[in-house]
Amino acid sequence: MVKVAVVRSWYLPLSETFIYSELVNLRVVSPVVCTKRILNLKHFPFHPIFQFKRLPDLERILREQNIDLIHARFGTTGAEILNVKKKLGLPMLTSFHGFDLPSNRVSLAKYKGNLQRLFAEGEAFTVTSENMREVLLRFGCPSEKIRVHHSGIDVDRFAFKQRTFPADGKIILLSVGRLVEKKGMNYLLDAFHKVQQEYPNICLRIAGDGPYRERLRQQARSLRIQHKVEFLGEIPHQKVAEAMQQAHLFALASVTTRNGNQEGIPNVLKEAMATGLPVVATSHAGIPELVKHKKSGYLVRERDSAELAKRLLDLIRNPHKWGKMGEKGRKTVIKSFRLQTQVLELEKMYADILTNR
Repeated sequence: MVKVAVVRSWYLPLSETFIYSELVNLRVVSPVVCTKRILNLKHFPFHPIFQFKRLPDLERILREQNIDLIHARFGTTGAEILNVKKKLGLPMLTSFHGFDLPSNRVSLAKYKGNLQRLFAEGEAFTVTSENMREVLLRFGCPSEKIRVHHSGIDVDRFAFKQRTFPADGKIILLSVGRLVEKKGMNYLLDAFHKVQQEYPNICLRIAGDGPYRERLRQQARSLRIQHKVEFLGEIPHQKVAEAMQQAHLFALASVTTRNGNQEGIPNVLKEAMATGLPVVATSHAGIPELVKHKKSGYLVRERDSAELAKRLLDLIRNPHKWGKMGEKGRKTVIKSFRLQTQVLELEKMYADILTNR
């Protein structure tokens, strides 16, 4: 059986369930994980995992394990291990996921001038959206080497629930994401402030943690909505699924940061839509490839809190829209973002790379 080394600097942040889901569902290849640091192993149990500190350590592991192909998760990892790939003569697939795009000035610096070498020597590259494909093309990646490969979700773990207006009138608005600039949570808080002024019987639940936590808590206090906003912190994937079942509406206010950092297509949006939640999101990066405006949800401009509030209020005033949006959203996810389908595509890519190397 073909042996694939999945190389990721950290195994594995809680936000990267999509990597774990692909890893444990591979069937026609034998994967091993190579990483510098192991974390969250109880949430992401896997064997075998090999740790390395330096590139010669990684080279030794790949040689001893008789690896046939390297799968570098994130472009920065692919660039870092180019010399190992070259020395061992192994083909490599590199997956870009968002923050590692060269349009992000912080990430571009991390490539240390090796981006063009990565594009030249790497056999293939995946991106999670057409928008990301355009970015790589703009920076010189050959078009024939790029494949759009969506991160899939296990639809069966996110049961569909027909959303109706709650009998007690208490609406739960949910958002999930790391508390960082890219997630635009500050704009969501501003929008929620406007919404609850008109409809006070609503609460906002935010699942996630990060460096903006205290800043966002202070913003909620300044807006005097702290009693209406619940910060859940970083919670396991199963708890996210449970929070989605309890919610009535979902919002994600992603933005392109000042450094150029942006999303691919956020998995939390796919998960929310799979459960039947009506969603309001920004027209950001690859999100319009998932959310069809006025059909499976609403799209608003980045950083436009007023428009975000307007669309949320429209849903509150028109709960008859919830069911149709939810059904359309789930159908979209099943058709284009189902985990099992995406894993089969990934395995086919592995086979193609090994055949055409």
